[in-house]
Amino acid sequence: MRYRTLMSFHLIFLMAFIPSCHGQLPLPSGCYNIGVCSSQLNDPSRQDLINSDAPRHIPVSVYYPTFDALKLPSFYMTNKRLLSEMITFGYSHQDSLALSKMATYKVQAIPHAEIIKDQNFPLILFSHGLGVSRLHYRLLFEEWASQGYIVVAIDHPYGGFTMFSDGQLATSRMDPLLVAQDRAYLLKTIDLWVEDISFVISQITSNGSPLGTYFSSLINIENIVSIGHSLGGNVAVLASHNDQRIKAAINMDGGTFNDKLHNAYKKPILTLRSQPIYSDDDLLKKGRNRSDWDRMGQDIDASFAAELSQAKLAYELKISGAGHMSFSDAPFVLPDMVTRFRGKVIDAHRGFDLIKESIHLFLDSIRSNRPAPLGQLVDRYPELSLKIYGGGGISDTTSNKY
Repeated sequence: MRYRTLMSFHLIFLMAFIPSCHGQLPLPSGCYNIGVCSSQLNDPSRQDLINSDAPRHIPVSVYYPTFDALKLPSFYMTNKRLLSEMITFGYSHQDSLALSKMATYKVQAIPHAEIIKDQNFPLILFSHGLGVSRLHYRLLFEEWASQGYIVVAIDHPYGGFTMFSDGQLATSRMDPLLVAQDRAYLLKTIDLWVEDISFVISQITSNGSPLGTYFSSLINIENIVSIGHSLGGNVAVLASHNDQRIKAAINMDGGTFNDKLHNAYKKPILTLRSQPIYSDDDLLKKGRNRSDWDRMGQDIDASFAAELSQAKLAYELKISGAGHMSFSDAPFVLPDMVTRFRGKVIDAHRGFDLIKESIHLFLDSIRSNRPAPLGQLVDRYPELSLKIYGGGGISDTTSNKY
């Protein structure tokens, strides 16, 4: 108890002397202001992984369009207890100074803002990466909400880094098989998270549930998209295959697991992939050589081609200079999560713009039921290369050398 008290004092002391970083984060580009609220959904049909006497708890945050104006500063992280736990655990190998600084960034979402009640909005379900808090994608959530989407950010229990409503911490470190990244268990975890997504959709689209009471009448149920990062990217794709309510999926730097997913995907898929740039010296410091690195890249390319070629329509977009955590807020709020892996890293704002624009083009194509004009991005950005799959093969390939 004394250790926790000292940690809390240390946290308050640090936050008092860290200047706010207002103006350094990218601003949402849409025409709407942004509201946010948080809730915990409880699925009585499934047990908690740790406590078999409790239902499965699923914390969520909902970002949504609003006409309310931001009057007081809104900070990146306001849950001091969760921040203290992140510091205690050394979240993502970050020190207390970096994590405390992260909390002071100013953001645009207005807590408990008034909901726009005379319109219908498309719905996005988002799944985080393994061990990553849903908090660390909020710049994307705010961007999408500003463009007229209702966004539900899901914290899959014991898969990321979250806290239940009773204050209990739930992180991926509490699940030893996830820590070991046992492949068979990861596949079971994907199925479990897919069930989470379907449960959340049912809750938010039903006016008989507490969350649905506020949002169900505002959702265009004909336009629901699942998006995820890393392991959550695999989940998003499988969810679109399993749940007919989902119309499309976006996989942000997830894998393929194509030994299990021999699916003929009927829904459009956008896959965004990182393509780190390493010098020969960088590779040597990692215990690799150029030949091995290139061979590994070819194997990964073949794995994606084997899976995506089964889709009715799929886009594969690579971003040179992007790292795995470039598909999160890390380049802005915890840059060490990207730069510590060395190599040539794309500028944070440019990388965010590429990710943002490619997702917007894809989402717009779903709303209009037309092909996504992603080739125009390749013409503008030399960092990008594009493959388009359909009908059992690659129908188009566009690439730039960077």
